[in-house]
Amino acid sequence: MAGDGLNDAGILRVVFKEVSPGDLRKLRALSNNAPTGGGARDFRLPYRRFDPVMRKLLPRTRKEHRRRNNEKVAVDLHWGPVGIRQNDGRIVEVDLLWESPTDARPSEGRIPRVHDHLNMPEDGLGAVFFVLMQHEDHVLASYAYEDDLRHGRWNRELTHHILTCKDSPERQPRILAQGYVDCVKPDRYYHGIDK
Repeated sequence: MAGDGLNDAGILRVVFKEVSPGDLRKLRALSNNAPTGGGARDFRLPYRRFDPVMRKLLPRTRKEHRRRNNEKVAVDLHWGPVGIRQNDGRIVEVDLLWESPTDARPSEGRIPRVHDHLNMPEDGLGAVFFVLMQHEDHVLASYAYEDDLRHGRWNRELTHHILTCKDSPERQPRILAQGYVDCVKPDRYYHGIDK
């Protein structure tokens, strides 16, 4: 059916990540378990698989100092302007970052400081997915709710990708549904399913 594909909607690339209970605590800025610190407030994705597509969504670079191997070093950060859809429908533009792994979590790339940029998702609509969509001239971030996906309220092809990953019997329950679709390459990846 015309208009149901990602290309038909002008979407070049999509990254999706199921929001965990721990992610919700990060969005509330309550992610540390002790008052002594810790509790990074970032969304994490498998770095090796997601880095190439995240660099396309956030193509600008800048250097910032980070602690690596107990030393302060300059690292490249990837960033770009992203329109964040608010619960009331407004779009607020922010500079979203993509960072390489820390020493503590060497396999995970990070979208840092999510509590500064993202609103809390709504309750009672099933699983929540953070979705980054790249169009020709902008990137948009939004939440997709399982209830809306299952009732046909999202692009049919995007819905297929997210729910195929979510519902796959090959994905272990402890691994969140997360993946990407690159319509330009073309390529797609479902974490915990694809090898």
